[in-house]
Amino acid sequence: MTSLEKAIERIRGLECPTGDLEKRLAGIFEDYEIANKNEVTIHREEELDRDGAEAYSARLLNNNEASIVVLARSGLDDYVAKVIDAYIN
Repeated sequence: MTSLEKAIERIRGLECPTGDLEKRLAGIFEDYEIANKNEVTIHREEELDRDGAEAYSARLLNNNEASIVVLARSGLDDYVAKVIDAYIN
């Protein structure tokens, strides 16, 4: 399993405060030495939303070809975000 695949597996189990989601995703990529936090851009991608989950696209500046799509659902009062899926797009 590659570092990117391991990072995606870790992202799939992520639960955190909604406002920390982007920071936590960037931290995971850094933990697996895929990209420095400064090399990760994360954008909300409404057109990829599905099953009540909000989609985010993470792009790594050192890899322009692929992006990682993360689907997260907010809990009660939008306090906690729980990732329900993550995949390479």
